[in-house]
Amino acid sequence: MENISVFNQILASALEMGWLQWLAFIFGIVYVILAAKENPWCWPAGLISVIISFFVYVDPAVRLYSDAILQIFYAIMSIHGWRAWTRNSSPSLKEPLDSPEKTILKIHTLPIRRHLIFIAIGVVLAAIWGRIWLQFGAALPYIDAATTVFSLIATYLVTQKILENWLYWIVIDVVCIFVYFHRELYLFSIMFLIYAVVAVIGYNNWRRTHLI
Repeated sequence: MENISVFNQILASALEMGWLQWLAFIFGIVYVILAAKENPWCWPAGLISVIISFFVYVDPAVRLYSDAILQIFYAIMSIHGWRAWTRNSSPSLKEPLDSPEKTILKIHTLPIRRHLIFIAIGVVLAAIWGRIWLQFGAALPYIDAATTVFSLIATYLVTQKILENWLYWIVIDVVCIFVYFHRELYLFSIMFLIYAVVAVIGYNNWRRTHLI
């Protein structure tokens, strides 16, 4: 009976989603699939998704202004990601500055100490942001703040084609699955389950490309 109740709530959530939310959902899935394939067209798809999401969040019936502000950052990162993935990067340090030879941005890794710095910054910012949301009576304020902050960090890592970005996303997506399930937002739990699966695929695809 409990399974039937969960299914009914998922169905109800799906039916309650307006066409704008469905578009944002679809383009969000397209974005992560294309990103996993290292296809630069992921960025236009992501940009469409965040623009639509912005208008969904500022709707008077929704009023999720913090999430709306987050979409602005994602939009900026989408434009930055497109430029970084489609144009030549800075010349190699072994070449003269005026050399016409440029290197294309490729998948690469960062040393562990760099990731430790990112994680430390993320923890501090999440603690501050979580404390702020706690004052407003937000549900799971610190977990929500952590997923938001580390999503920003992971998005930046994607724009730079850092292989480990997918490891960040796997953790973030798994946490979000349980957060939304806890809040009885079952459709969003399914969405982040899809994201988590694609993140695993993305990591394996990027890793194979990196090792070639």
